[in-house]
Amino acid sequence: MSADSMQLAVRDDDGHIVGRLRVANLPGRQDMTITAHGDVALREAAIYRYEVVTDTTHVQLEPRELFDPDDASWMHGRLRPGQAVGRLRIQVVDCATKLAGSADVDVLAVKLDHETEYRQMLTDVSSLAAEAVLQGFAPSLVDLAPSELPAELLYLRFAMIAAYLQDSLFGAAIARVTSQPHRTWVSEEEVRPIGSPFPAGAAFHRAVRAPGRRVPWAGGSSTLASLPAALTRNRTEASVDNSANQFVKFALERWRTVALELLDGLSLASRKIESGPLRRGQQIATDVGAQLDEYLAHPLFRDVSPLRRMPTSDQVLLKRAGYREIFRTFAVTESGPTVRIDRGDMTDVFAASQRNIATLYEFWCFLALVDSLGRVCGEDRTARAFVVARDGTSMTMRSGRASKLSWSVIRGGRPLRVEVFFNRTFAGRDDRQGSWSQAMRPDCSVRIRPEGSTPSSVSIQELEIWLHFDAKYRVDNLLSQLTSASDSDELLGDSAAGGAKRDDLLKMHAYRDAISRTAGAYVLYPGAEVKDIRRHPGFEEILPGLGAFPLRPSSYGLASSSQALDRFLDNVLTHVASQVTRDERHRFWTATVHRNSEPVFTSGLTTDFLDEPPADTDVLLGFVRNIEQRSWVERSSQYNIRAGDRAGAVEIGGRELGAKLLLLYENRNGTLHVVGVAKVLRWRPTTAADLMATGYPNPGGDLYFLADLELVEELPSWADSIDLETLTANVRHGAPVVVTWWDVIRAASVIES
Repeated sequence: MSADSMQLAVRDDDGHIVGRLRVANLPGRQDMTITAHGDVALREAAIYRYEVVTDTTHVQLEPRELFDPDDASWMHGRLRPGQAVGRLRIQVVDCATKLAGSADVDVLAVKLDHETEYRQMLTDVSSLAAEAVLQGFAPSLVDLAPSELPAELLYLRFAMIAAYLQDSLFGAAIARVTSQPHRTWVSEEEVRPIGSPFPAGAAFHRAVRAPGRRVPWAGGSSTLASLPAALTRNRTEASVDNSANQFVKFALERWRTVALELLDGLSLASRKIESGPLRRGQQIATDVGAQLDEYLAHPLFRDVSPLRRMPTSDQVLLKRAGYREIFRTFAVTESGPTVRIDRGDMTDVFAASQRNIATLYEFWCFLALVDSLGRVCGEDRTARAFVVARDGTSMTMRSGRASKLSWSVIRGGRPLRVEVFFNRTFAGRDDRQGSWSQAMRPDCSVRIRPEGSTPSSVSIQELEIWLHFDAKYRVDNLLSQLTSASDSDELLGDSAAGGAKRDDLLKMHAYRDAISRTAGAYVLYPGAEVKDIRRHPGFEEILPGLGAFPLRPSSYGLASSSQALDRFLDNVLTHVASQVTRDERHRFWTATVHRNSEPVFTSGLTTDFLDEPPADTDVLLGFVRNIEQRSWVERSSQYNIRAGDRAGAVEIGGRELGAKLLLLYENRNGTLHVVGVAKVLRWRPTTAADLMATGYPNPGGDLYFLADLELVEELPSWADSIDLETLTANVRHGAPVVVTWWDVIRAASVIES
């Protein structure tokens, strides 16, 4: 259901109408909507025509950033609510007289149902703040004195109270408390006259022998000639007057006080201004007060005395069904209105008048991610995202490095350290700990580090991985971004409806490429169903990769909102714990290749016969002692090196037998020169007799290793420039030595330069 236009009365501080503000849909659009209460409202991210109807010719409008005037008079133009969701107060100021008036209009969320999901998101945030109170992070928040809240916080607290009291779960909690109240046993001393009935037993035996005034007993024995004038009996009875029930009564009375305070304020305002919102507010406040009066009229509370101290550690309130729900609701309503966030652009997230829903969604997504990690790691730490603010009267949410929450888990016998950060900045031009280009600040960042079973040649930091998540409330056509082959940079949706640019996904690529050791980057967005999940692994394993997860508030709690995220994070922990993944191998060699101790140089000397990069190709430098041996090598495509225990012999398992290439060299007139290059096909043991049978000239020992070769027909043009003296400087003349082809190129580059 929608409407074409609305007309808002602009009123001054005394409630007098000083003008009108007309707001209408753009031609061909139907962006206005009707709320559940029958009022006309705007939608976030839509565009409307506005016109100020007043006696003046020039006005100023606030908030200015939402208005796009046609001319300098600001009398008409376009209104863009953007992502300001909630009650929007528009101020109109006459430029000539400086007289001001204001009008209120509701802006509803588009991608979240305003009456259910949007409220659920606020409830989730407030509930987690309350959980921080219950876990003892802010016991000073609860004060028994009457509250003196500002009007806007009083309104917000009442709105939260009304929302919880209308929830069937709260009604069930009250019913459980009143039908099965917690009882404690109280012992009372009862004095009864002699002759009154008294149960037999040890208590009676003690009573008749108790000291005090006694009377003769005619029928008594010699050992008991008298009886007490009165019998004293200790009687134990169940009582409902305990701290748990006192707290429940106190909470109900406190909420009724808030409702009455708001009702008084609305009644006073209604004498000056007659409006629908005021009437509805009065009615809701009256209904809530009546509901609380009904609860307090239960016979249970007649025998409950006033609460004298706050029982924040009472186990009945913390654990028993019914009591825990009421205690939690009280903590929510006490802490919720004063939740703050440690970030400059999020200070107004919980203001009663207006909320930036995209920012609130970002905050909620972080809590959902922490909640998901808690389930995967086996320990809930979501409430630890909150701390007591400096003023001691509110909760705050940390960001950056200070926001770190961590777990230690074991997967597959391998210990892992898991950490999550909110809005951590990765400094620019820091290729080891941050971004090697520009500074990056993802919304949520998860670091997973193996703390055992790692190769000794790299540090555990070099095998850690980062996952980054960005909350993108405004993404409309994310699935088409993840599947479309279009190279267009245009909007992938209607801009008027808040369409998203391809930049939203390209930013995930930026995180992957720029931030050191990043293995995955993912979008969190308010998608419709779990089947909307799109992930693109870089290869065949779960990491590296990027993609998106739908995440939206659910009345069943955060656990039902993030089931797909739970499965993904669980699989990631299993993946990182494995030593045999390609991803870990990739991280190992990346750390090895980019180690700072490795020298860096460039060279234009190339070859065509390498199967692996030069630095990974071992080369055996084989000496050819005379022309006869050289002829035998060229004729038989073989080369031999000494075995056994002679000087210069090679042992089985030595690096020489694993070389992929053989570089033959000889001494010509006192200078070493390259003879040829060959690929080594295989090595095998042989004897002097076997060598002589192949035509080898004059073997000097009994045992040898013999290599079958594939001779390279054409040597590189720069082969004569190789400085063989440098490569063989540290070995005995003619002994086999292994270097890498990278060393060979560097030896030639030194001469070339």
